[in-house]
Amino acid sequence: MARRRFREIAQVAGLVFKGFKSKAHPVRHLQSSAQLFFEVFREMDPGNLLLMQAHEEVMTFQVEEARLRTALQRIHQQRPVIMDCATVTPFCFPILVDRLREKLSSEKLEERIQRMSAQLA
Repeated sequence: MARRRFREIAQVAGLVFKGFKSKAHPVRHLQSSAQLFFEVFREMDPGNLLLMQAHEEVMTFQVEEARLRTALQRIHQQRPVIMDCATVTPFCFPILVDRLREKLSSEKLEERIQRMSAQLA
């Protein structure tokens, strides 16, 4: 994630040239150039400000570290409640669909999911 974020930061900093409006560089060229800068900074200059900014932006905007930390603290303070349910709950639906995917059948997965959700309703 930091590598992707670094690409945008490198463009703003002027390390990677996007090209002129009339003739832009291919995206693959921009990605490889930014990746090269990222790897060099990571190996040779781990304290580089652009590299640190990329890691900080990932933690702040994409991972939302502060929200994740408060949620984990809240979860840690709670006690788990284990209940036996008579019917299938919405939380187990993805697990059941995943199990259906592994079973061999001539029926399409979408049809099996529709049939299963009709039985649950």
